[in-house]
Parts: sequence; C-alpha cells; structure tokens
Amino acid sequence: MKNRLRILAMVLALLLTCAPMAALGETEADAIAALNAYLVLPTPELPVVQEPMTLTVTFPRNVKHGSFDKMWYIQELASKTGVTLDIQAIEESGWDEKIGLLFSSGDYGDIFLYGLSINEANQYGMAGLLRPLDDLIAEYSPNTQKIYESFPETLRNLTADDGHIYIAPAYNNTPRDMLLQYSDWVNAEWIANVGMEMPKTLDEFYQLLVAFQNEDPNGNGVADEIPWSFIYNGDGYNMALGAFGYVNARHDVIDGEYVYVPAQENFRHYLEFMSKCYREGLLDSDIFTMTTDDYLTKVMSLNVGSTIEYNVTSEEEVLRRQLLSPLVSEYNDTPCHPGRNQEKTDSGLCISVHATQEEAVAAVKLLDYWYSEEGTFEIKCGPEYGVNGADWGYIRTVNEDGSYSYEIIYDEEAFGGSYFDCRMYNGLGNMPFCYTQAHADVIIGANVSNQWVTTCVENAGLLEARRVGYPEGVTFTVDEQDTLALYVLMDSYVDRMVAEFITGAVELSDETWNAYVSTLEDMDLETLVSVRQTAYDRWNSR
Repeated sequence: MKNRLRILAMVLALLLTCAPMAALGETEADAIAALNAYLVLPTPELPVVQEPMTLTVTFPRNVKHGSFDKMWYIQELASKTGVTLDIQAIEESGWDEKIGLLFSSGDYGDIFLYGLSINEANQYGMAGLLRPLDDLIAEYSPNTQKIYESFPETLRNLTADDGHIYIAPAYNNTPRDMLLQYSDWVNAEWIANVGMEMPKTLDEFYQLLVAFQNEDPNGNGVADEIPWSFIYNGDGYNMALGAFGYVNARHDVIDGEYVYVPAQENFRHYLEFMSKCYREGLLDSDIFTMTTDDYLTKVMSLNVGSTIEYNVTSEEEVLRRQLLSPLVSEYNDTPCHPGRNQEKTDSGLCISVHATQEEAVAAVKLLDYWYSEEGTFEIKCGPEYGVNGADWGYIRTVNEDGSYSYEIIYDEEAFGGSYFDCRMYNGLGNMPFCYTQAHADVIIGANVSNQWVTTCVENAGLLEARRVGYPEGVTFTVDEQDTLALYVLMDSYVDRMVAEFITGAVELSDETWNAYVSTLEDMDLETLVSVRQTAYDRWNSR
C-alpha cells in the first residue's frame, strides 16, 4: 500500500538569486548555513538539444537499481531535455578492478557520472583520456559558474596540475552532511540515569564513562554496559582526538603547515588518555579486532553508552541519543571537528575523448540542468506526485507565509519502508547534483529519526567547530605518488604501535615514545612532510 508521510520541516521561501559568500556572515559557519538558504540555481531553457540525442554512460550499477531501460528518471530526463542516457552498467562490486582495464582498452562510453574520484579524473584527464571541461562550462553552464563563485575553494579541489578541470562533481551543501560522518553519539537517557550532563570537556567525558561503567545506567542490575565503543581507524577521527587539537589521526594542517599527527606530542597525550580508558575498561577491548558486524551487534544490543553509530533498533531508541559536542582539554582549548568539503568525491560528470563536440556540449548543458534546483529535485527527491502520471514522489504545498511543506507517497511495502530504496530503484541516485536545504527538507523531513539527527548536529555546535584539515583536493605528481607509496610501511608501523600503546602491550613512557618517534625519523619522516607540504602549498596557491 502507499504510505503518506507528513513532513514536519518547513522550507524557507524560494529566493531568486544567490547571495555572494562574503555577504552571508562573519564566520565560516554563518556563510555555510546561509548558502544553504540562498543558493537557488535556475532551470535552463529546455530541451537542451535541438534534435534528440543519446549519450552512452559507463556507470557502476548498485544492487538497489531497477532496470535502466525502464527507469523513471532516464525516461523523464529524455522527455524534458531531449537527451537519452544509454547506461553501460558495470556491477559496483567489481568497478575498482575493471575501470583501469576499461581505460586501457578504450572500451568506455561518452560520459561518466559516478565512480571516478577527483584524483582519478585528473589522472585520466592529464593522460588524454578525458576532455577538459573548463571552456565548455564557461560557455554552456552558468549554474556551474555560480557554484564556483559561491564556493571558491571548489576550484582548488577540482583543478588538475595542468590547470584544467576534468570532473564536475555532485555538491552536498547541507551542514549536517558535511559534519555527520565523524561524530560520536551518546545515550542521553543513560546520562540522565546517572545524574550527569552532556560533557563539554575531555575530563567530563571521562567521568561520564566512569559513571556508565559503575552506576548501572541501563537499570538491569547487571554490570554489562560498554561505556565507549568504535572500530579504531588509524586515518580517522573520534571526539577524544579533537580534544587534543586534531581533525584526523594521520594528516592535518595547523596554521598552514602540514602535520604528521602520529609524531606530535599532543598525539602522545591522546594515546595516554586512550590507554587509560582501555586499561580501566571504559573503552571496548575489541576496538582493534572486531569486524563491522561485531560492532553493529554490540550497538544493536543497546548496551553501548557512546558510539559513532546512531542507527539503532527503533526510532524511539534513536531519539534517546544525542551528539557529543566537540571536546576541549588542557591540551587544546579550541573546539574542532572535521568537516569535509561540499564536493562528493566519487560522483561527477566526466566527458571521455570518445564524445564528439556536439555530445560534449549536450553533456555540459545537461550538467547545467542537473545543478538547477529543479534538476536536483528529480535526482534526489523523485517526481512530483501525480505529475505526468507519477504514482510515487513528493507533494509540495505553498504555505500562507510563502514557505513550503512536503508530503511523500510511495509503496512502502515494496521498498521495505525506505524512500531511499524507492528513489534508487527509479533513478541513478549517484550523479552530479547540487543538494541544498530545499532538497533536504523533503528527504530528511520525511523521517523523524533523520530530523532528530539534523537537530543534534545543530545543537552540538559541530558547524561552529568545523575545520578542514588536509584537503581531499590536494593532488600529487607522479613522482610524489611514487615517493608517498614507499610510506605504507610507516603507516603500518604507526598502526601497530598505536594499538600496542593503547592496549598496554608496550608501556607508553618517555623511553618508548622517544624510540617510536626516532623510528619514524629513521623511516624518513622529513621527506614525507616535505612532499605533503609541497603538494598542499601547490593546492593552496591555485
């Protein structure tokens, strides 16, 4: 049966122009939040071609995709724009192994929409296998140019070392999605049960973990609680790391200088804190050994106090969890939290050298449509229900104050209760778009749990603490890549020593720490720092 979900969130009234970034607020947080309200990209003149045209697309097929030949989105796009996408699918599970072979053989389509990272696009582009997009965008895609003006840093992240742009990515401009990936959740009901408040400092977080361990917060009379659990990622982040001033456990940028985090004194203090928690049973003893399934089983048991996972057994349980605010400590008094850039690094238009000039122009005109608010609504939200006979999608209502409210309708039973699955079955999902709060209010507003997650991101102050560390858009020359490839042994050594320091297999003392740092220096840490600094400076000067 069809399920109707009333969306609680309200969208700001549509504005006709995009305010320039400098005028949107005094802080980066103000600017990002305001852009979400103001960035409205217009629908270009349709159709985008005078005569119907077909573009072949090399594309990774997701298990949730329906038949491309019958797909609603491809048919709708052809009807509106005059361009039909002929999907040449490769199973997503085998994409990474096959894509290099395809480029070597020349057996690939006119365009790519998903599956190539920015770095890969730049490498294949500079090798002469992809067309530069700069001149095409300048002439045929004003919406792309508006994005460049709104997010100046995106040009740094996209520009290859030869000065050209080879990929036009998807943009996710919502603060929630730029911040949520590296966040720690805590059971707020447990906090209330032990008579404490949400921690703001590292010491308060430690005291909370102790209370979770000793005061039976789940109320079952058994000491079965796991105060803190996650799977350790040597190139990742957790809130405790932020309390020592870093937004990545491996590579960071502090005051314009590249920092190899595992060699820093504050990282030693971080390891001391982690080891203390591990030794006292506050930190899950399996963080270095458990699989993702093992970890999720623990989360689903509802006996973990603090975790990176909020998708638990029910909506009711989700609402019991809140995000930790970025923590400060005696070693760092500035809250910091990792924030990714707006670009989605694996979704984007690339035009191959197989495309004719006419086909390349059509592809970039399509890009202009995809970035428009209307185009992104179709990609991310689906059709307007009832329009052109659509028997699923969203209904938009204009309220008296000019704002919008939404309702979504789809066959809940057929798609396991997931509107996401419905959209993936009927559309490509992963491709260029410009996702703003207007679109998020349809998708997120249709789910109480997702609404709560968004509220938690706002309440925790993640946006205000956002800091981009070593940028994803930094590129390396062939020689630099060859040099950095040699440091896989250093990374392995660091991972092993971090585990031994935290678990206590090696006592963390002046002697052992100095020996560890000395080993890093013997592995030529100086060259690693130099190469990454040079690449960062090159990115920063674009």
